[in-house]
Amino acid sequence: MKLSSSFKVGILSLIALLIFFCTVLWVKGRAFSSAKRIEVQFKDVNGMRPGSAVQMMGMRVGQVEEIKPVINGESSYVLLKFVITNPDIKIPKASMISIQQSGLIGEQFLEITPPKVRNVYIPVYSREGLYNGAEVEIKLDDKYYNVGSVKRTQIMATSTIPENMQQYIKTPYAYKLGYVINLPGLILPEFMVGEIVKGENGSKLRIAPLDNTAIPYPHQTSIYTVVEPMRISDFLDLQYQAAASLTETNKKINDLLDDSLITDLKQSIYNIKKLTAQATTTLAKAEKLIDESRADLESIMVQANRVSDEFCKLSGNINGIIGDPQFKPTLMATAKSINNLCDELTPILGAVDAKKFAEDLNATMSNITEITTAVNSMTKDEKLKSQLTTTLDNLNKALYNVSLTLEAVNNPKDASNIKCIMQDAAVTVHNLRKFSDKLNKRFLLFRLMF
Repeated sequence: MKLSSSFKVGILSLIALLIFFCTVLWVKGRAFSSAKRIEVQFKDVNGMRPGSAVQMMGMRVGQVEEIKPVINGESSYVLLKFVITNPDIKIPKASMISIQQSGLIGEQFLEITPPKVRNVYIPVYSREGLYNGAEVEIKLDDKYYNVGSVKRTQIMATSTIPENMQQYIKTPYAYKLGYVINLPGLILPEFMVGEIVKGENGSKLRIAPLDNTAIPYPHQTSIYTVVEPMRISDFLDLQYQAAASLTETNKKINDLLDDSLITDLKQSIYNIKKLTAQATTTLAKAEKLIDESRADLESIMVQANRVSDEFCKLSGNINGIIGDPQFKPTLMATAKSINNLCDELTPILGAVDAKKFAEDLNATMSNITEITTAVNSMTKDEKLKSQLTTTLDNLNKALYNVSLTLEAVNNPKDASNIKCIMQDAAVTVHNLRKFSDKLNKRFLLFRLMF
């Protein structure tokens, strides 16, 4: 069948209209897909346009269909709609959605990042651990919330974990717990610390920042975590602020490091070098002195060892004496006897004025000594000398009798007799003192006459 020219023109026109319609839809970002459209809210889309690609883990999975600003006073935002053209792709809850750019001035695209598995290390104190699927909680504002679940557990040596985490682990082994956050809008620091706590449904993992900084609760309606883009101008403003802060810091440092301070620092460095040299010389002399005195030191050590050995022997002998079963009873009996003797002599000796008795006895002995010395040095008359000697002998005999009396006290048999003896001895000594005083005075007159 032969087609007419009009029919051919009509077919070509329909094809052209279809191509034009598809082109318009592609330019406007419309996709021929029955997949569900997803809406997210941004405060700023940084110039993104409809038709931009949607990527997940570096692979294109859809495109942006519509970008519409919503002006509502203080809560104004940009509504962005996109579609996943691949029906097998499912976006997990709490996935991170951000606007990225390929290169500095390249094409912008929407990046979807599924929740990643984060790791936390906990000391192993017992065999009780966590199982896969256990709850993960964190303190947001002033309350604990369940924000995820544990995906994997592992026990490993503490020496094999990251060095910046080893300071928090004081046990030889540690739990390496991998967990996933499924609370939309919650962005955590890179490193966290954790502990295992008891909950109503069993053990759970409690995490917190290293510096225990308070984290606010993310209040949002979307089931995804939206990350706002950073404009080039904002980035340059941050760089400018950093440069200004650095300039101010350099100015303060220059103000502190003036010429006088630099001079003092140089002088301090010179003094430190000089002191170091002197210390080195002193150490060298000390080493030399130690080397020269090594023999003496060794001799001292030998003597010290000998003293230690002798002391050990002495200690052993003392221990042997003390350990003798007869030593302690004998010592106790002796102490008891001395105590009884003191108790018995105390009332006896108390009957005599001991101080006066001693003074009389000392005075008598002094007089006798002076008379004897003077007689031996001053007179040549043997008769007189003999008479004086006889007198002194009689005096010595009297003192001897006093001594015998005192010896009797050392062997008491009758307490009443001893008291009488002591009193008589005291009277005798007192009379002897009077007699020796008179004799000494007369002998002094005798010396003056001759």
